[in-house]
Amino acid sequence: MNRPLSRTPGARPVLTWAVFGVTAVTTAAGYLVPGFAQALARTNAFYHGEWWRLISPVLVNPEGRHQVVFNGVLLLLAGVAAERTFGRARWAALYLAGGLAGNAVGYVTDHYSAGSSVAVAGLAGGLAAWALSGRAGFAAPPRIAAGALLAGGAALAFLGDNHGAPLLAGALLGTVFVRTMSNVPSQADVSRRRSARTP
Repeated sequence: MNRPLSRTPGARPVLTWAVFGVTAVTTAAGYLVPGFAQALARTNAFYHGEWWRLISPVLVNPEGRHQVVFNGVLLLLAGVAAERTFGRARWAALYLAGGLAGNAVGYVTDHYSAGSSVAVAGLAGGLAAWALSGRAGFAAPPRIAAGALLAGGAALAFLGDNHGAPLLAGALLGTVFVRTMSNVPSQADVSRRRSARTP
């Protein structure tokens, strides 16, 4: 019996688009409603019982148009690929792992801000792990690029940048997924499914 589509790699990227839509709405609210973005951002209020601030900063991009566009485009690119590769449940795990790791480092380093890029970094790390695996079927150049991305993530983590830890957390989780999934798609599978769904 086939597993439900929502748990199967190759599923339509509904979750990616849903998170993109929610993030767009909450980000817009952050610019339109005074105090909204600050209520979700990383601040020292986290240390005074506002525990939601460990994950809520990924819901707003308050640093201007460049952050909104950059993070939105990366979410769509990495999100669609990750959802078609790992399925929705594992996509959510990668996204949350990235968000939690990035925000945790932000608090440790007193980097008080917000943005969805740390969660997207979790997706990117998972995809890098998949690209490096033999099951993805990539040639050498994409695998080298994936290795360079993770090496960059290690360097960022060493330097205290809060995007390094999410990349590495996503890579670790992605490695677990690749090793435990019975139906990891190859790059050719993902491309074929995308082409089949393009009108």
